[in-house]
Amino acid sequence: MIMNHYEEGINAMWEEVEGKKPESIHQPSDKERWKEFVEEYSHSGYLVQSEFGTIDTTDDAMKDVAGGENLSYEEYLQVLFNSRNIIRHCFEYCYYSNAWCDFKGRISRFDKKKGKVIFNCIYVSGGLMDGDCYEGKEDHVWMDMEPFEEYQVGDCLSFGGEIYRYLKTKNGKQISFGIREPYDIKKIESYELPSDDDMLMQAVDQMICEVCMFNEHCYMGMCIANEEWREGMRKTLFNAAKGNK
Repeated sequence: MIMNHYEEGINAMWEEVEGKKPESIHQPSDKERWKEFVEEYSHSGYLVQSEFGTIDTTDDAMKDVAGGENLSYEEYLQVLFNSRNIIRHCFEYCYYSNAWCDFKGRISRFDKKKGKVIFNCIYVSGGLMDGDCYEGKEDHVWMDMEPFEEYQVGDCLSFGGEIYRYLKTKNGKQISFGIREPYDIKKIESYELPSDDDMLMQAVDQMICEVCMFNEHCYMGMCIANEEWREGMRKTLFNAAKGNK
């Protein structure tokens, strides 16, 4: 059992004052919490946001998992539990939100033996039907090599594609997200790829929108908040995240 510093300090004080060691508080394991989750939501048909990721509990949810179509429902749930620590949050969000997505990335290498191209980082720009936009990134993305054969290592590309779920079997069965069926592949300049600061500022903007008192009154991404307040918040949060004074 992992105990945080606060709990350790409280227990040490208790021992010193009372001269005895208190009974340890049971911390449910991942398996125990997962068992409770399954008991509550199994076969419910809900799409549940949980500590284990977004869980589709419909009876035929495994049918859209490439390579996992023949899993039983119980096997499907176990595979989701196995996948709890490898969640691709950006892809997951876009997948379940039915967002349209554009992708950008630099080719890291080709694995001809596996027929794959590897991007160290894929930048995602997505949009929802209500006009809200989404920005994010995923690291170490593998895709089928064939659509990219005319390009070279180091080339920066933009393209569209479909985010999908697939079954991984290398280190036990797990479900992950990837991109398939790329289209409109275009070579771009390296400066068109977002920098780490760009991605951080996008995250800051999303955070500001979430707490803004006008967040339900904006239309098609048009911000109506006070510009001076917004810029001050952007600077403060950005510097805090960067660790600057």
